[in-house]
Amino acid sequence: MFKRREIRSETTLWIIAFVCLGVAYLIQFQVVRDESVLRSVRTALVNVVPIVLIGISVRLFVRRYLISRPVIEQVAVHFLLAIIFAHLWYLLILVAAGFRPNWLASGIRLSPFYESATLWQLLQGVVIYAAMQGLIYARWLQEQLQATQSALAEALQKKPDASQPERDSVFVKVDGEFKKVDLTDLIHLEADGDQVRLHTKLGTFSCNKSLSDYALKLEDSGYIRIHRSHLVRANAILSAEPTGDGRLSIHLASGASIVASRNGARAFRQYTK
Repeated sequence: MFKRREIRSETTLWIIAFVCLGVAYLIQFQVVRDESVLRSVRTALVNVVPIVLIGISVRLFVRRYLISRPVIEQVAVHFLLAIIFAHLWYLLILVAAGFRPNWLASGIRLSPFYESATLWQLLQGVVIYAAMQGLIYARWLQEQLQATQSALAEALQKKPDASQPERDSVFVKVDGEFKKVDLTDLIHLEADGDQVRLHTKLGTFSCNKSLSDYALKLEDSGYIRIHRSHLVRANAILSAEPTGDGRLSIHLASGASIVASRNGARAFRQYTK
């Protein structure tokens, strides 16, 4: 049911965008050209209908095959797609404009634009393509954020497994003295050279121990290795949002934000399942 509402919402968004584009063209033709409203409507449709047809195909390709690829690869493909989109749109406009009321008898007559008008039309195509990608990526980021927030909410509500009781504290050796740190006060651990910095509600402590040792010790206590240099307590995570290229920005209760690696982002998503 939720998925259907999302599809209807996105469909409505695209319909509104295309209608606004058509109205903009209609107003432009009425202001610039001395022609009837009916002729302006026809000219606006000649411009907008090809955009709708190509736009649907582009949207399906980007969402299904491109949006999850590396950023550099996406930029290169979008550069080529923008050029193809602009030229294909221009060609379809010429074909659509060639259909006259008596086209069955007289045939389709293609009348290319003047050079300056052609360049302007191609520039419009690139701008419209960029605007379409803005809508596609904005919608995708919204979906990713909603999915992450939903997964995070489930993770925060998850009850610990009774067969694997959580630790309630760890001991940290500081200046030759062992200090007890409650796990409820611990927010995240950070590798710092040969030491580990423990960020807690009461302050920051450094100790001569590897982060891997702590990761092994706390693996059943609700901690996630989001980066090779960062281990965070799940209950200290306020939110997480995609940063692109498979990574996540993890926001903690302390106010700190940590960018998770790809493996760390996968570990976070796995933990929230």
